Amino acid sequence: MWAASVFAGRGGRYERSDLSETGMARNCRPVVHKGMEALQALGLTPSAEALLVRLMQHPETSPTDQDPVEELITLGLVEQIDGALVVRPPRLAMDALAERHTKQAALARESADLLTELWKSAAGRQDYLEILPTYAASQAVLNSVQKDAQEHVRAMTMGNLAARELKIVEGMFDALDRGVRYDVIYGAHVLQDGNALHMVQSCIEAGEQARVFPHVPLNITIVDDRWALVGARAEVRRGPEFVALVVHDSPLLRGLERIFEALWRIAVPITSGTELNDVTAGPSLDAKRLLTYLSAGLTDESIAREFGVSERTIARRIGRLQEALGAQTRFQLGVQASRQGWL
Repeated sequence: MWAASVFAGRGGRYERSDLSETGMARNCRPVVHKGMEALQALGLTPSAEALLVRLMQHPETSPTDQDPVEELITLGLVEQIDGALVVRPPRLAMDALAERHTKQAALARESADLLTELWKSAAGRQDYLEILPTYAASQAVLNSVQKDAQEHVRAMTMGNLAARELKIVEGMFDALDRGVRYDVIYGAHVLQDGNALHMVQSCIEAGEQARVFPHVPLNITIVDDRWALVGARAEVRRGPEFVALVVHDSPLLRGLERIFEALWRIAVPITSGTELNDVTAGPSLDAKRLLTYLSAGLTDESIAREFGVSERTIARRIGRLQEALGAQTRFQLGVQASRQGWL
């Protein structure tokens, strides 16, 4: 029996009682140093790694298991000389291994290019378009946006085309924490549900810039001016089917960006204090009347006489309308009211 004492091995520690008389580890759970994790990442098994460390510390070690020996010999980390295992300088072996991996990576890239060309040739599609025929495929790409985005995500949503509920995209809050800017336009009907508006407000509190527009034409997510995900329903014989497109750098991507920016300019800002009625309800009769007077060019004094209130009250009402429509000036208020169908 071995007396219990700490014995160094595999870049960590073994208990002496866990060593056989040959000096090999048995039923042990070593602590791995970070420097050795790279070997396992390159495919070296734990038993081969343990043997390598043992040979470095005790060259006279004679292992009984040949599998880890073969691993180390194959990688060029050890060699057999006169029946004994000798550790080779690891730098040479690791450089050779790195070179093999580099060549394999280059071959994989070349294969990807070739397969892409074959796919385009067979499918007859433009190289800047990828079709995602299912909701699951598009959702996987949408979730990857949060990890792929580096600076800016622009999106507009008419709602989830394959599900009834609005959901926060997985990983979005992490991206906001990384400093990624999010500008999102929501269709007004998307926010007719109080729970949906609550989720949007939580996104705003996390840093999202949000606006609402009455009729968002389609779902678009644009990532760093590099690519976009476009979603729509396709009508087929067996019923509606979800179809999405990935649009890479191209004139089409530039066009989608211009569509977003045009809608962003006229959409109404949403804040964390926005109420459900602010989003879903149209103007009251008094608000429509006030807007009509303003568009006709009446002064505040004249409008106040028509309503039978003070000019100060009229100014406050106009201010509330400007805030509701995201207008900085009265001219912008008239433009926004017209675009929203309030006039």
